[in-house]
Amino acid sequence: MIVTLAGHVDHGKTSLVRALTGVDTDRLEQEKARGLTIDLGFAYIDEGNIGFVDVPGHHKFIHNMVAGVARHQHALLVIAADDGPMPQSREHLEILNLAGVSSGVIAMTKCDRTDGARQDACEAEIRELVQGSFLENAPVVRTSVADPDTIAALLEHLRKHATQQTRDEDAAPLRLAIDRAFNVKGAGLVVTGTIHSGTARLDEPVYHFPSGNQLRIRGIRAQDQTVSEAGPGSRCALNLTGMELADVERGHWIGAEPPPMHREITLKLNVLADFPRPVKHWTPVHIYHATSHATGRLALLDDGRLAPGSQGTVDLICDEPLPVRHGDQLVVRDQSLDVTLGGGAVIHAAERQTARRRQPERLATLDAYDRATPADSLTALLKAGIVDVAAFARVWHLDDARLEALTKASGALRHKHMAFTTDYWSDLGDAAVSRCETHQAQEPASPGLRENAFKDLPPALRQGVLNFLVQQQRLENLAGHFRLPNHEATLPEALAAAWARLKVDLDHKQAPSTGDLAKSWQVPQADLERDLKALTKRGLVTHIANHRYYLPSQLEQLVQDVKDVAGGGSFNVRQFRDATGMGRNVAIEVLEYFDSRGFTRRQDNERVLLRDHL
Repeated sequence: MIVTLAGHVDHGKTSLVRALTGVDTDRLEQEKARGLTIDLGFAYIDEGNIGFVDVPGHHKFIHNMVAGVARHQHALLVIAADDGPMPQSREHLEILNLAGVSSGVIAMTKCDRTDGARQDACEAEIRELVQGSFLENAPVVRTSVADPDTIAALLEHLRKHATQQTRDEDAAPLRLAIDRAFNVKGAGLVVTGTIHSGTARLDEPVYHFPSGNQLRIRGIRAQDQTVSEAGPGSRCALNLTGMELADVERGHWIGAEPPPMHREITLKLNVLADFPRPVKHWTPVHIYHATSHATGRLALLDDGRLAPGSQGTVDLICDEPLPVRHGDQLVVRDQSLDVTLGGGAVIHAAERQTARRRQPERLATLDAYDRATPADSLTALLKAGIVDVAAFARVWHLDDARLEALTKASGALRHKHMAFTTDYWSDLGDAAVSRCETHQAQEPASPGLRENAFKDLPPALRQGVLNFLVQQQRLENLAGHFRLPNHEATLPEALAAAWARLKVDLDHKQAPSTGDLAKSWQVPQADLERDLKALTKRGLVTHIANHRYYLPSQLEQLVQDVKDVAGGGSFNVRQFRDATGMGRNVAIEVLEYFDSRGFTRRQDNERVLLRDHL
């Protein structure tokens, strides 16, 4: 169990840790000279079963205090009996709340300097301070470093809590926030920090934020003990290979995956009740994420202001990227006032914002992501329409197995990287058929609608819906025109007469050229080709080469011939010619047409299939 101390400057945090552990956590020369904790200090007892993080109490070092807090930790709020709660007592308590810490104890220190009446009064002040917080029902232990019995009582509480503490299994990938980095002779680079999720294991590859470099773990110490693995909440030292000390510093992260680079973060912001003014749009802020820190702006998602003590969804636009994940707790401080403004949980993050910030569709998506579990979030997103499952997995930090299980449990259909309900898919199909019916009623001479005419269908699903309708024989596709089955476009009388002859003469795997047709019909070739161009526009014939037209039905048969000849591999002109019985020159024309449509691709003297349809 990791215990994080918090409290006002000079209330005895470091002395209390020394009494509990025998370790002086003020390790810097400047700290010893000034008698003031400036940076984080660490100490362990009970063979590493309990660790202590001593944080600075002075408001000038609040950024170092924030770096020492993680939600898995047990808080030890330190308040001196003679002073009672002070400004940093309140601010540290607020930061612990905002960071998601949920358990703790209160130590009333320096009790040897006060009488019982003052101690009773101080405890009443403490109870008023912690009312409504996670420490509201926490015990207040009266201590003095000069009285070992009082220290023993506090230690008994901590050991009891450490014994009772359980931690849920964490399936998320490893994420460790670095608070120190140094070289060890004979070992090389060592980083220390708190594991926020996942498990660190020996010899496994990891990634560094912000560089993205891949490293390897070759040694682990957790709670000051050598181990082969360490889980969430552990204070760890990792011996890493693959980077130099000069390239690693506090605020960096180690993770099992390449790190995200998020500059746009959506937060469910809780504004502190004692923040001195309403929060305005575009307020300059400091953003604290575990040991990381960035400056940026706070963008409101409505036209008003956020009053002290209120809650609202906001965007944080960071000057430098942060590797946040859904549910991470952030602390936000006002730049100009240098006080804590508030904080809360991340509900969405991206490299940059592409949609308009206050667009209703975006706000609805953010509301769907503001859920306690990914299953609830997916259900809400599916109600709105299409879900980009790749983006959903990134937001919730899901691996492929968990994503597949969630989408299956939801009953959603999948198409490529998208998920949607069966009702939604059915509605899209009905809308496409209705669009064709309306078009054909209004324009009976039209051959049908091109794919891009179905503007009511989402672009990402348009082709999938139309192909599905063709498979179900609710629509047919002739030369790229979608129409109702067996629909015949109304033709002018002269063109209808030409079409009646052409659909018979062209119904061959080796369709005759327009020159041969003109000689057979004894008509000018130019007149015949004019009619063929008019029929091409209506989707009744397809122009594949100079002076060569095909019926779409014959082309579909040739598509199947190509797939049969290819057999999952490659094929050449001779093989295709022999399989179809057509001449070499016509076979080349057909294959070159298929190449132009992206159905096949020529590679030297061979061809390969690129997809399963024309």
